[in-house]
Amino acid sequence: MKKSGLCALIIALSLGLAAANVLAAEPMAQSWGKAYRFDQIKGMAVKGPQGEELGKIQDIVIDTQGHVPFAVLYHGGYWGIGGKLVAVPFSALGFDPMGKYLVLNVAKEKLESAPAFKMSDLADQKWAEDTYRFFGQQPYWTEAGGAAGAGAMGSTSEGSDVEDSEY
Repeated sequence: MKKSGLCALIIALSLGLAAANVLAAEPMAQSWGKAYRFDQIKGMAVKGPQGEELGKIQDIVIDTQGHVPFAVLYHGGYWGIGGKLVAVPFSALGFDPMGKYLVLNVAKEKLESAPAFKMSDLADQKWAEDTYRFFGQQPYWTEAGGAAGAGAMGSTSEGSDVEDSEY
C-alpha cells in the first residue's frame, strides 16, 4: 500500500510540474512571432491595405538602445528613377500573414505627401517625433510612448555623424 501511495504521489507531482512548465512556456510561445533577418526585409515590397504597391524597403534604422524606429521606404518612381525615400515608423508596418510583404495602413496619397528622408534627419528628435505622428504613431521614446526618457533616439539636432551621401 505504501508503495502505491508513494507512486501515486510521485506521478501527481510529476504531472503537476509538467503542467506548470507548459503553462509557464505558453506566454513565451505566444509572444514570439517569426523573426526576420535584415536581408529578408531589405527590398521587401510594401503594400497598402487594399494591396496597392507603395514601394520597397531600402534600409532599416536602429537606435542606440537597439530599437528599430524607422524603415526607409523607396516610394514612387520606376526602376529607381524619380522616386523618393520616406522614413516610416517600423511600428506602422505589419507583415502579411505569409510574410511575403509588409503592409502600411496609409493611403497612397498620404504617403506621397510625406516628407522626403535624408540621413541627417536622424539627428533631429523633433523630426523623428513629427514623422511618427504623420503616420499616426506615438514615438516610443516619449513618456506617452511608453519608454523612459526622451533621449532614446539620440541627440536633439545638434549635429550628427551621419552623412546624407549614403543614399
